Amino acid sequence: MSQSLPSAGTHPDPVGDASADTTRRIVEEINATHGLELSLHSRFSSGMQSGAWLLVGADGTRAVLKARPTGSAVDVQHLATIIERLRAAGYPTPRWLGAGATKGGDVYHVQELSVGVASTPLTPAKTALLLDVLEQHAGLDPDPARDRSREVAAAAVDESPGGFRHGVRQLGAVGRDLIDAYDDVMDAYGDVELPGGDLVHGDFNTCNILLDQGRVSAVIDIEELGSGTRVIDYACLLREAYVWPYDVEVKRMIRQAAEPIAGPGALAVCTAATAFFIIGFKVKHDPERVDSTLAGLFQLAADLSRPL
Repeated sequence: MSQSLPSAGTHPDPVGDASADTTRRIVEEINATHGLELSLHSRFSSGMQSGAWLLVGADGTRAVLKARPTGSAVDVQHLATIIERLRAAGYPTPRWLGAGATKGGDVYHVQELSVGVASTPLTPAKTALLLDVLEQHAGLDPDPARDRSREVAAAAVDESPGGFRHGVRQLGAVGRDLIDAYDDVMDAYGDVELPGGDLVHGDFNTCNILLDQGRVSAVIDIEELGSGTRVIDYACLLREAYVWPYDVEVKRMIRQAAEPIAGPGALAVCTAATAFFIIGFKVKHDPERVDSTLAGLFQLAADLSRPL
């Protein structure tokens, strides 16, 4: 079975691109450090794969390189150890072939290119597959030092400049109304403490969950993982279901699976945080869809205010 390129696509010929010349030198150093024989093929051109490069080997190996001029070699090597541990536990994320930092200070990791295509758009059948993966997050607790539950709980209420809520308020009356809608949902449950102990992907949406032959073949873009409650990832998926929007049965399935984990109050807090986040993301990267995103998020708040 051959590995397929992600749906984001690639620039087919990096020759002459100054960034490609720099990346080619990084690949040479990575090969020497990790005993690999990979060459630069092309750059992923859009979507969540932006900034990643396709590498190929003479033996047909395909791999993805992500490199950036900031970060810590210690941190990325620590993450590589976590990825290995998750894979040993059966979690379907690609194997890392190498991680570290170049002599010039670029922090990198190289992972196998996964088989499959993004699970977008969700159908009930595909939703069932993704919910099964989310339940694999239970108890994995990969990195307690990165407490995603604490971060999400704070983001749901933090009004500081630069925070998600502050960005939503910059939209004016509609932004204030959205915040009020989610505050009403959260207030109905009083003080909610988000539990921990699970794997949190941090961006569990359909473009990061690949399917092949009717199964989940890979969970990608896992670099921001941490520990916390898996309800955070359920909320991310539920938010996507309303923003696009998907079929009502898809929405019901996600919410029905999420609420029993830590209660509807926990889902409300996690959903508020991810709703406020996505508004800022859309304003910056997809302004044409801000209005439709707002409509979906208002509907999500309204639905969460009523029992399932």
